[in-house]
Amino acid sequence: MDKINMSSLAEEIKIWNTPIVGSYILWRFTHGYTEFQPDGKSPVLLLHFIAAAILTNQRLSDPVNNRRKDLASYVRSFTKKKDIDLLLSIQDRVNNTKRYTLESVDIAIQKGLLVLNPDDACVYPSQLAHKPSRGMAPKQSIISMGKKGEILGRWFSSYPVNQVVSLLKVVL
Repeated sequence: MDKINMSSLAEEIKIWNTPIVGSYILWRFTHGYTEFQPDGKSPVLLLHFIAAAILTNQRLSDPVNNRRKDLASYVRSFTKKKDIDLLLSIQDRVNNTKRYTLESVDIAIQKGLLVLNPDDACVYPSQLAHKPSRGMAPKQSIISMGKKGEILGRWFSSYPVNQVVSLLKVVL
């Protein structure tokens, strides 16, 4: 394994072992979704499982950036690179990250970052009353992942749930 693969593997292990990082990333995802949703609606909980699967894998999250227009552009990036197998791996990642996603959402709810409405299964982001103190602020790498979460949320907000899962070839 080369140095780049080892460092991305180490980063992924760090994320996987830290659901609190996942809670921050999913909060940013939810915030991005809600902010850009034309109707002002929040995402259903199921979308968080897809988001976590993408955002906790460097190869899947690398194409999440502001240079891309939307989710369809993200999907096309895998086709252009002839890396369709990576795109199809999202389904397995959703299955493998279920526990991590649930723990992340649970922590986010406990810490007041997210609110789950049991009536419609939508997850709502809370607004922070103040910025974290100097020693408690997330590291730059985590902030960067949060920005990717917000971008992904914005992309997801442009499509109905059935179209998101269809584009990403995921069965929920």
